[in-house]
Amino acid sequence: MMTMRASICASVDAAGEVEEAESWLEHNQENLSYVSEMNGCGCCIVAWDVEGPQHVIATLPLHLRADSAWVSDGSGAQV
Repeated sequence: MMTMRASICASVDAAGEVEEAESWLEHNQENLSYVSEMNGCGCCIVAWDVEGPQHVIATLPLHLRADSAWVSDGSGAQV
């Protein structure tokens, strides 16, 4: 099973985006091998770095994904 990394970034100003990101995390948490602490500022952006099976990371909506050093330097494969 291939492990993948992703960075999640949700804008507080985008209606429902933070809730969607938090819901995805809650739903998939037990299948993820790593979930960072929330690393956005919290006032305008919430963000997390996650790692887990490719089939789980693939369910992360595209509009919540962000490029980051975590993704590009980690496993060498971007989602």
